[in-house]
Amino acid sequence: MTGLLASIVEAYGELRVNKGRILLSLIGVAFSVFALTTVMGGGGMLTSALTQSTETWSGRSMTLTIHSMDGASQATPAEQDAAVLEQVDRLGIDQRSRRVYDSLRVQTPQGVRTSELIGVDPAFADIFRTTVEQGRWIADSDARRLAPALVVNAPLYEMLGRPDLGTEPVTVYGATGASDADQAIVVGVLPERPNTDWGPSAYIAAGGMASLPGRSGAPATSEYILWVPPEQGDEIWERLSTSLRDTPAGAFDVSRSSMSPDDLGFDVLAYAVIGVALVILLLGALGLVNISLVTVRYRVREIGIRRSYGATGGRIFVGVLMESVVATVLAGAVGVTAAVALVKAPFVGELFRDVGLVELPPFPVEAVLVGLGAATAVGVLAGALPALIATRIKVIDAIRS
Repeated sequence: MTGLLASIVEAYGELRVNKGRILLSLIGVAFSVFALTTVMGGGGMLTSALTQSTETWSGRSMTLTIHSMDGASQATPAEQDAAVLEQVDRLGIDQRSRRVYDSLRVQTPQGVRTSELIGVDPAFADIFRTTVEQGRWIADSDARRLAPALVVNAPLYEMLGRPDLGTEPVTVYGATGASDADQAIVVGVLPERPNTDWGPSAYIAAGGMASLPGRSGAPATSEYILWVPPEQGDEIWERLSTSLRDTPAGAFDVSRSSMSPDDLGFDVLAYAVIGVALVILLLGALGLVNISLVTVRYRVREIGIRRSYGATGGRIFVGVLMESVVATVLAGAVGVTAAVALVKAPFVGELFRDVGLVELPPFPVEAVLVGLGAATAVGVLAGALPALIATRIKVIDAIRS
């Protein structure tokens, strides 16, 4: 260990002496490591963004969707819920939600406006990566509230005049007009999403929709959504398809959606850019080899004197090799640091959020390790040939030169 540390310190000292000769080649190595690390780190975060964007629409992998196949079924909404949820309970699926589409008329400072209303269960937020910017998401207890709890999107929140969350009531109307009115409470606001917020929208506990004005009962569930482990998805899909094909409440169809990062096709582009970065690394290594060869020629007398004082060929080999390794590791550290600073910059995070990133992941550790590993490998490749030549220098000829 002492010999290795001594070789590193000696190599660093030689780099300080010959820094002018190797600076240009190290710039190429640092830039190639920067490109490689940026592609891997940024590509991983972009893949997460695309995956999360897809999951906000189709649910996580694996998501099963159940909907009734009998358009004119005589079963009540409660009977349909009982038939489906009984089979779901038998399989022990906790991440499940109903989704009911309806509309809601709300009082705003500009008059009565109509908003989309979606009835869901609390697990809907986990299945579709739904987060709130202010307040909270729907809870199980909201289905029993006298004043229905609403989670609204940014356009509806602005339209309502930004009421105080959890305290200031909002007037809602039924389909018959102002004579059928009630109070609701806004408890949460979704983040602003200009690319997907096409109009005012609100979420409500599916079990509390019957208490809204103008409703004689709970509306029929549009679909049931289940999030199951991907490795069990096919088995659960087959069992539910069989058990729900014929029930007292009618027939139900079960569909599945599974979206993984490999399905997005981004890996092909990432591999292509990584290939370009590796070519740049190779060019940087060739430049460093040339510089190292020239440096060894200038140090022939120094190497001969060291050999005369007892330095072994292995010590000379390691010393020359470590000069290249230390140089490329330092250049790689600079490139990795620049890549992390770029990918984690606030404006880059905003770009990722624009394409659907919900939860900003940390910078991939494997990208940092690959960048430093590539820089070290370049140093080894670039220093092996000059180090081998240095060990073949004869002591007498070196001293005479």
